[in-house]
Amino acid sequence: MTTDVVIVYTPVGGGHRAAALALAEAAKGHGLRTEVLDLFESAPAFVGATYQTAHLRGTTLTPNLYGMGYFAANRRDGALDPLRRGFDHVAFAGLVKAVQLLQPRAVVATHHLPLVVLGRARRLGRLAAPLTGVITDYTSHACWAEPGVDAFCVSCPSAARELAAHGVARDAMTVTGIPVRPAFERVADVRAPRDGERLRVLVTSGSFGLGPLEAIVRSFAGVRDVELTVVCGSAKGAEARATRAAAEAGVEARVLGFERDMPARLAEAHVVIGKAGGLTVSETMAAGRPMILVGTVPGNELSNERLVVSNGAGYAGKAGDAGAIASALRARGEIEAMGRNARAVVLAHAAERALAVAWGAGGRGMRSERAA
Repeated sequence: MTTDVVIVYTPVGGGHRAAALALAEAAKGHGLRTEVLDLFESAPAFVGATYQTAHLRGTTLTPNLYGMGYFAANRRDGALDPLRRGFDHVAFAGLVKAVQLLQPRAVVATHHLPLVVLGRARRLGRLAAPLTGVITDYTSHACWAEPGVDAFCVSCPSAARELAAHGVARDAMTVTGIPVRPAFERVADVRAPRDGERLRVLVTSGSFGLGPLEAIVRSFAGVRDVELTVVCGSAKGAEARATRAAAEAGVEARVLGFERDMPARLAEAHVVIGKAGGLTVSETMAAGRPMILVGTVPGNELSNERLVVSNGAGYAGKAGDAGAIASALRARGEIEAMGRNARAVVLAHAAERALAVAWGAGGRGMRSERAA
C-alpha cells in the first residue's frame, strides 16, 4: 500500500521532531496516510549516538567552538564538505530503502541530514516522490541547500534570501513559517497579572546543560510574587537537581520532568524563559507569550534570538539575570504588548502551509485531495 506523506526528522534536539509531528497532524487532518521516520533508526546505533553526543557537547560545553564551526561550514564549497557528504551517504543509506518500502507520494524532511541521502536518491531516480525540506530556524545554513530537493519551506523572507545565496532557485522556496501544532495557536492571549496576583513564569529546559537551568532557578532568589514552573525534560537527574537548586536558593518552584502538554503549560504562563531553538521560539510566539532567552549558542540560535528581540517579543540575557528581567518586565507593564508582538511575528497555520507545498510539489492541490 502506498503512503501519502513520509516525514523524516533527526533527533538532535526536540525541535525537528516537533515540527515533524506538527506536519503529521496536519496531513492526517486531510485524511492522508502518513508515516514519521527517525533518521537514526536507519543507521547503525553508534552513528546516531555520535551525532547526538557531538551536538549536545558542542552546544552546551563548548558553544563558542560550536559557533565557529557553524559559521565556517556555512558555504557549499568548503574543504570538508565532500568528506561530510560522503560519510552521510554511507551512514544513512538505510533511509532510502526505508522510504522506498513505504511507496510515498510525497517526502518531507525537517532536518538537513535526511536531505543529503534523499536528495541524491532523487537525482539518481531512486526516489520517485517529490522531496521537500522544511527549515526549522529563522536562518538558512548552507547545509540545507542540497541538490535534488524539489521544494523548500522557509521561516521568513531573510531565510529565503540566505538560501538563494547558497544556490537554491527562488521558485523552489516558499515562506511558510515554522510548523507548530495548532494547539499552540489556540492558546488565549496573555493577560498581565493583576494586583496581588503572582507572575507565572515557565522555564523550559530544551537542550540546556543543567548548569544554566540551575542558574535560572537560583536567579529568582528574593524575587517576590512569582510562581515558577520548571520543565526539565527527559535529561537524567535534571528534575532532582533543579528541585535541589530551588530548595537551596529558597525559591518556590514546581519542577516537572517530561511534559506532554506544552500548550497547556504555555497557557498558564505570563512569561517563558528558554533557549532560542527554532521550535521553542515558534511555539512560544504562536501562543502569544513574551520570552526571556538565555544561553543562546552562536549560530542558528543567534538568528532566532534576534527575531524575538528585534520585534519586541522578548529579551535576551544571562541565565543568572533571568529573575531580575522577569520582574522588570512586569514592573514596566510590558507583558501584554510583548505577547501581541510575539503572535504577530509568526505566520499562522505554518504546518498547513508547509504541507500544501510538499503535497503540491507533485502537482497536486490540498483542496481536491481533501474532497477525495
